[in-house]
Amino acid sequence: MKKALIALAVVLVVLACSGPAFASSGVVAENSIPWWTPAHSFTAVGNAQAVDTTNNRLVVRVTLASAGVATYLGNDLTVRIVPKTQILRHRGRLYRTIALDKVRLGDHVRVTGSIDISVPAQPVFTAGRVIATHVVQPDQIKWFAFRGPLKSIDATDSTLVARPLRVTRGLWDVIGTKTPFVVAPNARIFTWTGGKPVVLTLAELVPGERVLAQGAIDRSVPTAPVFTIKWMRVWLPTPTPAS
Repeated sequence: MKKALIALAVVLVVLACSGPAFASSGVVAENSIPWWTPAHSFTAVGNAQAVDTTNNRLVVRVTLASAGVATYLGNDLTVRIVPKTQILRHRGRLYRTIALDKVRLGDHVRVTGSIDISVPAQPVFTAGRVIATHVVQPDQIKWFAFRGPLKSIDATDSTLVARPLRVTRGLWDVIGTKTPFVVAPNARIFTWTGGKPVVLTLAELVPGERVLAQGAIDRSVPTAPVFTIKWMRVWLPTPTPAS
């Protein structure tokens, strides 16, 4: 009993000495984090969710952010557009000045500007520059390209089934799945043998061969798009050496 009391006393002394250490651990107030100091400028990258030309506001769904707008990652950030705001349309290597109403919903945007923290709980974000890049939504794209193996071929109906493994954005919804394709009557089908192209017919294709194909998408029926191959390179299986 005496030994137990001595052990308990030792534990209490240890806890008393370590108390301040426990008290200083855990959640830290935001204003005590070195890099969480109030920012006066910001950079936000994302997609345009709303364009308000009446109140001169642009709403951005933030995917990349500087410290000043870090709390908006994954959420919507509303920025003010003022007369001095420079709005640019980016295409390739070219930039041209546009008005706010020319920014389209879904556009990829990069916004840099200033933060007014006069009211800390209600910061105001003002855009100094907006760079907008138009991004066509996958369900509006009318062309495609993919690479993957053939699963079946029907030369009579001019169709085939392939499993696209590497795709352009127009085929995002079918990547990795068995997908039917129409082969256009004038489609160019070829392989490469001995450093020269060799023309093939659809009837000569064999399931298991790998193809790189491109073509057009008919979205007349949005829920049932038709993919038509117009160009296709085929990798023929390597012949098995004779024993």
